[in-house]
Amino acid sequence: MSAASDAPGGAALRLERAATVDALAERVAARVIAVCRARQEAGAVPCVVLTGGSMGRASLLGIAAHAERDSVDWSRVRVLWGDERWVPAGHEERNDRLADELLFPHVEVDPAFIHRVPGSDSGLTLDEAAAQYAVAVDRAGRIDVALNGVGPDGHLCSLFPGRADLLVDGPDAPAAMVVRDSPKPPPERVTLTLPAVRRADRVWLLAAGAEKAEAVARIVRPDADDPLPAARVHGRDETVLWVDAAAGLAPA
Repeated sequence: MSAASDAPGGAALRLERAATVDALAERVAARVIAVCRARQEAGAVPCVVLTGGSMGRASLLGIAAHAERDSVDWSRVRVLWGDERWVPAGHEERNDRLADELLFPHVEVDPAFIHRVPGSDSGLTLDEAAAQYAVAVDRAGRIDVALNGVGPDGHLCSLFPGRADLLVDGPDAPAAMVVRDSPKPPPERVTLTLPAVRRADRVWLLAAGAEKAEAVARIVRPDADDPLPAARVHGRDETVLWVDAAAGLAPA
């Protein structure tokens, strides 16, 4: 079932439900594979933004296990991340480690298409790492799908509610920015900005578990004066809020 709400300047929000986390991850995985396959059949290199957290993990497991996984040439898929923790490369808290452990061992990838945020051991400062990642995002061009885990507080990427300094907007906003004093550890991060997420053709918000139910309700019916960060984004062609039964609204 689905529900829609207005999204000025972008595609209207559609609510997609599945009974369980596993069923939700399987549906998301199938759609990611279908989008990538269609873009490759059109002669393009698809670009996917991955997310961390529990739904990032579930989505990657779903892709890796999907029967249609190998219908995509993963060596010709461009990969970005919505945010990254400022820790050394390979650290267990990095979001890109999920892909390294759960997907990349099962498919052939080209490192030239895997665009990671530099680690804290890269020799760059945090500001330099964010600037370098912003350039990589800009050079990536078209984003076909941006996966975004939604936090219980309604954050996405590392864009947290109540932090006006993180909700930069407008045509002059960079594609990526520094986060300091994150309410979730570790305190320093690099994140895509709101305009960078909105650049995607398809923005998919992923929420599972009862602790996400309040955020889901506030995304579907956003506060007009101070919407949650996850309610501030939309895709150019499609905006989908994917929820399991525990997080989703009861069907009308």
